[in-house]
Amino acid sequence: MAVATRPEAPSASPAPHRRIRRPWAQKLLVQSIAVAVAFLFAGLVGSVIILAYGESPGFVYSTLWQFSTARVSDVARVLEQATPLIFSALAVAVAFKAGMFNIGVEGQYIVGMMTATGAAVWLDLPAVIHLPLVVLAAVAGSMIWAFVPAILKVKTGAHEVVTTIMMNGIAISLVAWALLNPLRTSDTGFVDLRSDRFSESALMPPLAPALGLEEQIPASAHLTWLFPLALLASVAVWFLLYRTRLGYEARAVGASPGSAEAGGIGIGAVQLRVFLISGALAGFVGLNYLLGDAGFFGVNYETTLGFTGIAVAFLGRNHPVGIVLAALLFGILFRGEDGIAVATDLPREITVIMEGLLILSVVVAYEIARRVQLRRQAEVIREEEGESRAAA
Repeated sequence: MAVATRPEAPSASPAPHRRIRRPWAQKLLVQSIAVAVAFLFAGLVGSVIILAYGESPGFVYSTLWQFSTARVSDVARVLEQATPLIFSALAVAVAFKAGMFNIGVEGQYIVGMMTATGAAVWLDLPAVIHLPLVVLAAVAGSMIWAFVPAILKVKTGAHEVVTTIMMNGIAISLVAWALLNPLRTSDTGFVDLRSDRFSESALMPPLAPALGLEEQIPASAHLTWLFPLALLASVAVWFLLYRTRLGYEARAVGASPGSAEAGGIGIGAVQLRVFLISGALAGFVGLNYLLGDAGFFGVNYETTLGFTGIAVAFLGRNHPVGIVLAALLFGILFRGEDGIAVATDLPREITVIMEGLLILSVVVAYEIARRVQLRRQAEVIREEEGESRAAA
């Protein structure tokens, strides 16, 4: 006699596998989309402005690109423009990660050029010793100038924005005094105030011979070994911020000083060390002009690199990789400015407008992306809590 068996209940179909994207990958995807949208928006607004001047946006943008990338010498000039901006933006970004705003990069690199000039003019040594000492003198001068607002911040609570702005003004006056007195050239044939010309042992070698591009890159394109040094500095800053204890403590202080202090982090010590590192990076800002271009220090030294570095740091989101890309973009705009002046009737200030549009668009786009990410994270947390309650 057959025994009737109870049919087995159909097994519940497994829940569909949710594809989980890693947090860093999701963040990278959202930020990449935000940057693309920001560039598109800035390009559209820029096109409207260009059309208002009666020019073709396509022709203007192609001129910018062609004038910056058509020849090896054009690329070299873009890299020349980007070199000091990388150092300047890294100096700003390092301080910003620790919750400080170093407006004083401008004054710090000017003082660095002054101390480097003293080492270049007063020392007579072989190049293998002389050039490193000149660079170290620039770094030391900038660090000393950064130490004043840093110690005021730590010991008295004086805001670094106010003190660094004041130090910028003092730096300009100090350099003017130095050019008028101890650094003034002994040659009376020059009308303007300037130092003696540096010896060959104090100058930064060009990069073209090492690349075998002496014929393609003329001497007027001052691409020196400071550019690869800037790339190495970017790697070093990344390692400092994301792979060292000091970097972790700096980011913790910048994100939440109260929580960092509760966790046993000495806020003052971290801010002092980070600000000195920022000052050291600022010391490299003026060296490409000083040691690779002019070969002397005069009253017409290159200015505003510190303030432009703030814009580059913002555009690069204070990340070393973003800073390098943003500096290259600024180099393209600076180089393309000459092409626009030659080929169109647009004012040279159009590139400044484009820079402002890019920075504003990227800042707004990143803020929107941040809010979208926070909303998605909240939704995922609510879904997981609902699934856990249902399983219970």
